[in-house]
Formats: sequence, C-alpha cells, structure tokens
Amino acid sequence: MVVNVLNRSQGYVILAAFGFSFILVFSTLLKNTEMSSLEQLLLRLGFSLVILLFFLIARRRLHFISKNDVPFFAIFGLVYALFAFSGLSSIAFGTSIPVSIALVYTQPIYTAVMAWLTREEKVTAITLIAVLLGVLGAFLVAGLNTANLQLELGIVFALLTGFFYAVYLWLKRRATIRMHNSYTPYQILFNTFLFAAPSLIVVGLLLQNFSTNPLFVRLSTPTLFQLGLIFFFAAFSTVLPYGLLNYVKTEDVPPTTEGLLLLGDPILHTLWAILFFYQFVSFIQYVGGGLILLSAALTLKSASKTK
Repeated sequence: MVVNVLNRSQGYVILAAFGFSFILVFSTLLKNTEMSSLEQLLLRLGFSLVILLFFLIARRRLHFISKNDVPFFAIFGLVYALFAFSGLSSIAFGTSIPVSIALVYTQPIYTAVMAWLTREEKVTAITLIAVLLGVLGAFLVAGLNTANLQLELGIVFALLTGFFYAVYLWLKRRATIRMHNSYTPYQILFNTFLFAAPSLIVVGLLLQNFSTNPLFVRLSTPTLFQLGLIFFFAAFSTVLPYGLLNYVKTEDVPPTTEGLLLLGDPILHTLWAILFFYQFVSFIQYVGGGLILLSAALTLKSASKTK
C-alpha cells in the first residue's frame, strides 16, 4: 500500500523551490560568459514576457491594464527590477552562491520589521529571537569581524536583495487582495514584468556613472549560447516556478507551510554551488546560513500564530 505523503499543491511548491534554486546557477554561468547582470535581467524579462504573452493569448486571458492600476504596477515593477537586479549583481561582484543566497533569505527579518512599522503584527518573543538569530547569521555569513566591518559590494547587493524581496512580497500580497477579481495571477506577473523592464533600463543608465565593472551594467551583443541559457533561465527559473505557485490552493497548503517548503531553495542553491562550481565556504559561514534559515522558519511560525 502506497501512502501519499504530499498533496498536489505541496508538490507544486516543492517544484517551484527547485526551479528557483537554479537562479544564481544560471547567473553564474552567464557571468562566466562575461554577460553583465543588467543584460541578464533585461533578456530574462524579455523572454519571460514573450512566454507569458503566448500563454495568456492561448488561454484568452490577456487584458489591458486599467488606467487606475498603472501607478501600482509601475511601483511593483520597479521593486521587482531592483530585487532581481540586486540578486544577480551580488554574483557579478564576486560573491559566492552560498553566501549570496543565505543573505537573500534575511528577507523575513525585513518583513518582520515592516510588519511592526505598519502595525500589521505585534512584536512577540519568538519573532524577536528570530530577528536576532537572523542578524547573527548574516554577520557570520558575510564573514564580518568586529575589527573590520567593511562590506564588499557583492555582500551589500545580497543584503539589498533580501530587503527588496520583502518589499516585493508585501506588494504582491496587496496585488493579490486588491486585484484578484480584475486580473489572473499570470496577468499580474505579466504586468509586473512589463513595467520592470523600462524601470531596469533607467536604473542601469544611472548606475553606469558609478561603476566600471563590465559584469555589472555593460550591454553587448549576446551569442546564441548566451541566448539559449537566458531562455532556459526565463522558462525554468522564472515563468515555471511562479506559474506553479499560482496553482497552489491555500486550503491544501497554508501560507506558513508554503514559506517553509520554499526554504528548500537556499539549501538546493548551496548544493548546486558545491556540485557545479566547487564553491565551498567556511564552517562558520555554514553555521550562519543555518541560523538564517532557522530565523526564517521561526518568523513564519510566529506569523501563523498571530493570525
């Protein structure tokens, strides 16, 4: 007799985490071909928009954006662009995948602080402990010491990714609540990417004045090999995982359980980094990564108890 351990929605979340876990792998491969993080994201957004457009047309779900919703999607797109660009830029400036992905998952710390500031949640002992563990974990992962607190740019971008990730999720929840009757989840994603692309171009033009790193904001003519990598990047690690999450039923997988299952992403990211790129970090940094994951899990558990 076979026992079904997972329901279909839980399977979707696990597969989504699997797809997300290759984001920095693709970015590292493209970095090794000398493609900048700006060009990576621009082409990734372009391919994702084409894939989503064909899907929406085939399903007859493509709708124009309401004039009243343009300001929201403009902000939403900008935040997504900053979130995704910061993550890829941490790799461009030499941060290893295990360190970068661990710092990205400081996101629950920022989420908790935002919840306190907006008075959406109360401060609990568990949440406070989770934040302290997360801060300590980030301190260890970044390789900081009390004698030298200098931060490398790659570390700064990874920390910024965690912050923008928290803001993105905050806006995403509001989009789901506010617009679920007006747009399908795929349409919301399409609209977000549609505004993210021009936002990214503006950000890239501004940043060209502050860095000469060719792997940061340089634009060049991509090769067929690079275009192939970008296409799989967009299809497998962008449209597919986001699409799978759209099919998750809250009655089958509560938000807290979904968040905990998605913590498989940083674990798999670290595994791929070791297997594909031989990127090992120190024992202390692994301990720091573990503290960050523990912090995220405690934050999610605390949030579920306050609802």
